[in-house]
Amino acid sequence: MSIITTPAPALESSASLFFRLISGKFTPNKLWLSKRFRLKFALRTLAFPATTLRYLNQLSQLPDLHQVMSVQGLLPAKLHRPYLRAGISVAARAQAILDHYQLVAALQNPRLRQLLQSPGDNLLATLRGKNDETFELFSCPGRFDREGEITLVLRYQHEALASLSFSLINEAGQRTLLIGGLQGPRKHISNEVIREATKAAHGLFPKRIVMEVVCMLAQHCAAENIVAVGDTTHVFRSLRYRHSKSDYFFASYSEFWTSLGGEARKDALYKLPLSMPRKGLEEIASKKRAEYRRRYELLDALAQQVSAAVGQRGEDQAAA
Repeated sequence: MSIITTPAPALESSASLFFRLISGKFTPNKLWLSKRFRLKFALRTLAFPATTLRYLNQLSQLPDLHQVMSVQGLLPAKLHRPYLRAGISVAARAQAILDHYQLVAALQNPRLRQLLQSPGDNLLATLRGKNDETFELFSCPGRFDREGEITLVLRYQHEALASLSFSLINEAGQRTLLIGGLQGPRKHISNEVIREATKAAHGLFPKRIVMEVVCMLAQHCAAENIVAVGDTTHVFRSLRYRHSKSDYFFASYSEFWTSLGGEARKDALYKLPLSMPRKGLEEIASKKRAEYRRRYELLDALAQQVSAAVGQRGEDQAAA
């Protein structure tokens, strides 16, 4: 958990931020208390001096720097590790991180801006299943920090069944939501629990519910595209993690994105639809229509609650 052990200083330059960090005078996360960690940061900065100092300079100019650093205290060092997707340079990592915080800072909706920068679990929606089971959707700072700055978590009966991490970036001049990771439940949760949750949600898989929420947030953030990493472009496919994370993947990202209507791009990322398609009730066999109707009612309730959580009514969202 990120902690502030000293007040965030009024940072005037990249050099000021750098020296405060390596001297231990500014410790936005407990790892900065470690001399070894600070030495690694200094050496990596020497390996990429221009990129790192330019990055620190732009970080120091963020309008909500104090809040950002209180939540993501390792942000100054994040560009030195593989981030968001495999195969990108240190400079590209730095820009992706800066893009996210600059785009969030520029959001016109103050409640949404606050939500995306708040510590802890922020409740987006609570839903009731077929037999009154509880589903909860939360937004929180990136729990898998290599995969993005924001994590969405779906809990069923208080157990986390799915999580998704993403960042907002500028891609070819367009505001883009990039999904860096999608996780299922922990190993101790059986497949029977997944089947039970799917039945309770009228046939919606947990990961599908999380995808519905990410599409809603993309719309609230005025994202023009949703893009996701594939099997070969996940950050753990980076050379640095080639062996240590070789057993990380248990399911195919690419297969899942394709099932949602995603299209593979030349760079091995997937372009996803901005909203999850729904079948018209007239297209559905009569014996299944009641279940689909309840499914759509659940999704409509989800959309209403997410809109309320970000401080935007349905009609405002439609006009955005």
